Amino acid sequence: MDREQARHEMERLRREIERHNGLYYQADAPEISDADYDRLVRELTELEVRFPDLASKDSPSRQVGGDVDTRFASVPHSRPMLSLQNSYDEAEIEAFDQRVRKDLGEDSVLYTVEPKIDGVALAVRYRDGLLALGLTRGDGRQGDDITANAATIAGIPGRLADGHQLAFPDGQVGEFEVRGEVYFALSRFNELNIQRQEHDMPLLANPRNAAAGTLKTLDSAEVKRRGLSVFIYQLLRLDGGSGFLDHQAELSALKQLGFPVNPFLRTAADLTGLRSHLEELEKIRPDLDYLIDGAVIKVDRLDWQEALRATAKAPRWGMAFKFAAEEAVTQLRSVTLQVGRTGVITPVGELDPVNLAGTTVSRATLHNWEEIGRKDIREGDTVIVAKGGDVIPKILRVVKTDRTGSERQIAQPPTCPVCSAKVQRKPGEVALRCINTLCPAVLAGRLKHFVSRDACDIEGLGGKWIETFLDLGLISQPADLFRLDREALVAMSGWGEKSADRLQQGLLRAKLRPWSAKIFALGIPQVGVTTAETLARKYPNLAMLGKADLEELADLPDIGETAGNAVLDFLAAEPGAVVISGLQEVGFFLDKEAVPASGHQQDNWFTGKICVLTGTLADMTRNQAKQAIQALGGKVTGSVSAKTDFVVTGQVAGSKLERARKLGVLVLDEAEFQARLAAAANDPGEQEHAD
Repeated sequence: MDREQARHEMERLRREIERHNGLYYQADAPEISDADYDRLVRELTELEVRFPDLASKDSPSRQVGGDVDTRFASVPHSRPMLSLQNSYDEAEIEAFDQRVRKDLGEDSVLYTVEPKIDGVALAVRYRDGLLALGLTRGDGRQGDDITANAATIAGIPGRLADGHQLAFPDGQVGEFEVRGEVYFALSRFNELNIQRQEHDMPLLANPRNAAAGTLKTLDSAEVKRRGLSVFIYQLLRLDGGSGFLDHQAELSALKQLGFPVNPFLRTAADLTGLRSHLEELEKIRPDLDYLIDGAVIKVDRLDWQEALRATAKAPRWGMAFKFAAEEAVTQLRSVTLQVGRTGVITPVGELDPVNLAGTTVSRATLHNWEEIGRKDIREGDTVIVAKGGDVIPKILRVVKTDRTGSERQIAQPPTCPVCSAKVQRKPGEVALRCINTLCPAVLAGRLKHFVSRDACDIEGLGGKWIETFLDLGLISQPADLFRLDREALVAMSGWGEKSADRLQQGLLRAKLRPWSAKIFALGIPQVGVTTAETLARKYPNLAMLGKADLEELADLPDIGETAGNAVLDFLAAEPGAVVISGLQEVGFFLDKEAVPASGHQQDNWFTGKICVLTGTLADMTRNQAKQAIQALGGKVTGSVSAKTDFVVTGQVAGSKLERARKLGVLVLDEAEFQARLAAAANDPGEQEHAD
């Protein structure tokens, strides 16, 4: 076979394989056996070995992948990847419908009903018909780059069919993204466990966790072997072109593009129809070859979805109705106590291990002593356990007919189980709290919250090290983190110069975090990410926040009187005042904080400059670098031009670095970039006129 014959044969095989993928995954009408399908792939692979220069990057044979980097890069989502608000009560469906119709000013709204797949969220981006990027949900704002693994899922084509543009309303598209749920078919999951049992390997615990772990497997060939499946449910245009009128049209386009779409789709314009479809779906649930834990209800019209918008965590145009959880019978052996960052003491039941919804459960939350009393739960009881939303184990009820008289009442502790300080219950609350602000458990929880991603986002400082530093007396408040001695860290077992430097750089970047993230980092009760953003927009710095009054706070959206009182209590009470005072001493708060849509901190070397990031940075993610630059008044763009002021380059930098050099643009390696960030954090004006 000569080169021209090989080229034609390879193209024929590629199209034939893609056609059979469509018949198998979309049409559910395979024409050939698995063995014949594998033979086609093998023929294509052999030709690609003989004629490597004719092999295409998007070849079906290359979906198996190869070596993957030992660390997944973090990449921003094109749009926030949010989770739906869960509901367990049909009355909440009625409340959802009423709110939607009220907000839209409509008498009737058409909804879609689909299965809620118990899997792992995935976003896949395409450019000019080629798979360009695969991301996990991550924190909703950025996800892990698992492109190589996503490409191994047979329902995710590496290259779309010719004419795929016709699936879009205007007949053309440049860049778009699909989102869906990756899962294990139950038949495939059972096959894997049989194979693992035959080879004396640990069994996979449950399909959902197995899918999540498989997506994060470093060997993409192993990901391919395991055989994940996917259902796609969303299509987003990223090129500014015209979109779809409704969700039904969106799903139809996904099918036309060749993506697997769940066959169960119903519409309803009233509560009666919604309830009927939910009953139908729950009835067929046991017969499905994949796990579902409920139904997804969405407003059908996409312009109405846009009008309804979203909170920081969930879209307001949809909801997830969760079906009744699976139950199991076991025995409550004992109760242990956990202390959180706000001092709340939570009783946790230690159970005889029992299999529940595919997992082994040995612990369940008892919530609080009011809940224990209401359900009359005692140590030694036979209990019915379930998973709240099929996830968090909880005790539903006690089997009182099994009692022998040896069961023991669960006493409310008079003192904290960690520090032995007195406990108290605030008026109007059911929670029992440790009142010792220096309780090790409270301090550890507060510090873990302070360094978390939505707060200061400090890498290299996990919960284990925070507890170690607390035990050694090195820290007791967030401000102490900034006082840690580098040489002392280097000398500690498990640390070294590189890890100590990474922590120091993370602490410097923390001072440049957006003002809203700093507010959230304080750990004020009732103040989540959205509330912190509202406060940041209203009060542009700490001094202004300190002057807030209850009437003003209560009038702000997402706050109200309860959260307003919590803010004022935190600012006025000694524990909060100590935290804030310490952070002021180490320069954590700036006179002019970075506030979204409200300006940035005082001028520095980065102010007004345009930057491009290229390559992989060793000590921070690209998104962290972008946030740091923006917090200092700079702008980050995606391409190098004559207007670019500087380029930050990491490992494996590509064409952007070459173009920067041709244009004479300033290039900073990671060390130089970190040095300028540090200078801006320590003395913002120092580097303003450098160079």
